[in-house]
Amino acid sequence: MKRKAETLLTEGEAILLAIRQVQLQMECARNSFEMVTDEALIDSYIYEIIALQRKYAYFLKTAKEMGLTAEGAAAYERVV
Repeated sequence: MKRKAETLLTEGEAILLAIRQVQLQMECARNSFEMVTDEALIDSYIYEIIALQRKYAYFLKTAKEMGLTAEGAAAYERVV
């Protein structure tokens, strides 16, 4: 029987996962921004992209403070 700690992500893994998720969300928001013509939707996507960029910067800063590296991210992506 697996212990709870073994099934949970480590803090570092959670940060790397969050970075990847935000990257995907930014890609979706940018693609949607390119497709819309309505001014209200354009504004909405601009605000969403800005918010996601700030979230991305936060997670990158946190990862750097934890000593996480791109090599660790690449290894984590292979596991997931």
